[in-house]
Order: sequence, then C-alpha cells, then structure tokens
Amino acid sequence: MQFKILRSLLLLPALIASSYALVFAVDSSSLVSTATYSTALGEGFTKAIIRGYEEACGVGGEVDPNFVGSYNNARAAGYTNIDMYWFPCNGSGNNCKSYATQLAEIAATFSAHSMNIGTIWVDLEKDAAVCNNWNYGTSGNLAQAQSLITAIKATGFNFGIYSSPGEWSTLFGSTGVVLDSAAPLWFATFNNVETVTLGTPFGGWTTAVGHQYTDVSASGQFDLSPYGRQQQLRATHSVTHSEPPKPA
Repeated sequence: MQFKILRSLLLLPALIASSYALVFAVDSSSLVSTATYSTALGEGFTKAIIRGYEEACGVGGEVDPNFVGSYNNARAAGYTNIDMYWFPCNGSGNNCKSYATQLAEIAATFSAHSMNIGTIWVDLEKDAAVCNNWNYGTSGNLAQAQSLITAIKATGFNFGIYSSPGEWSTLFGSTGVVLDSAAPLWFATFNNVETVTLGTPFGGWTTAVGHQYTDVSASGQFDLSPYGRQQQLRATHSVTHSEPPKPA
C-alpha cells in the first residue's frame, strides 16, 4: 500500500539513506514458455534464473538444451534481470570435461546468442542417484571445489555460490569449511520464509543475497526466491511497501 503524503514528509530523513528491498525470482531447469514467464513477471517475480549448464555425466557435461530457449522466452516476456546456474560435471567415475572447458562452452553460448547474463551461480550439491558426483571424499571434494572456483575466477564472469547447510556438510564434512565466503551466496532452505536471512551460517557466510524458500509454484516449473537489493530512496519518490508476490 502507498503511504500518505504526510507520512512521507515525516520520513524524509530516512528517504535519503539506503534501505533494503526484496527482488523476487523464479528459477527453472525446464523449458519455460513466454506465456509462463509473462505470468510470473506480472505477479511480481522480476528476476529469472535459468539452468545454463547441466552435469550430463554421460557426455562430460553440456549446455542445457533448454537454456537458450528459456532465455529467449524470458526476454520476450520482458525480463531484463536474468542469471544462470551451472551444475558442473564431476565425480571420479565420470569422464567429465575440465571445469575450464565447461565454462568455455558456457561462454561460447553467451557469445553465439548475444546473451546478457548477470551472474553465474555455481550449484554445489550432491547427486548420488544419477551421476554420483562429489565422491572424492570431503578433502578431495574441497580440492575439486577450489579448482572449480579458480576456473570461474579466470573467466572474469560475475559468479556466486548456490548451496545449503546440509549440502555443504555432505560435500565438505562440516558447515565450518570455507571455500570462498567473499562470493555472493544463494542458499536453499525450503521453509516458506520469504526473507534472505541465513538462519544457519555455513561456509564462512553469515549473510546471503538470495534464499530459495520453496519449490512449489502455480505453474509447477519454478522454485521461488527473494533476493536482497540495496537501493537509494529519494525524497522525490513515493514511499511504497510491496507485499510478496503470489506463487508464479
């Protein structure tokens, strides 16, 4: 609801300072139509995150076949804030491409399709059922993750890390293990709490920029997340308070 003018005037000192707002995001690993993205955007989900690379251990990793199509559909629907996530191929029993090669394939896709991607989110989670990735032991997993981070830093791309306290302990043996706590964190805790508060610190992080809070949406294609955004509120702007959007 919009505050009345008198209340706005009383709040003028606060308007000059920075405040935090939330940007709501949808993420998906399947092909999403323009119509579905349009509905989500109309409901207030202004950020889209698309799986851009899948582990596909049978072929050593590959650009997700749905990546370009979903990206184009999101753009056609009006999205301008688009990230991707990279589910890297690894595992001692898999003939995976090097991390540098996986990233080179991502970069080539960006270039070939003139894609404007804000952040590459590195998806760190165990897949025991299909590819049995991250099976090097906790110290070996950490060494692999360090190699992965070195590779993505060499690209110059903006990147962040996606994981959860439980996945972190599974991969590295403890929530206290630090990989790169300077990188932005998008964490998963399906608790239906629409905040970015990191209830269980891990990996050296005490705060996060995104929180995947549910995998339930009206379309059945999205996980949902709020993202923190620092913005300047100016005295010339109306002061508004937005309710969280309904599930897309």
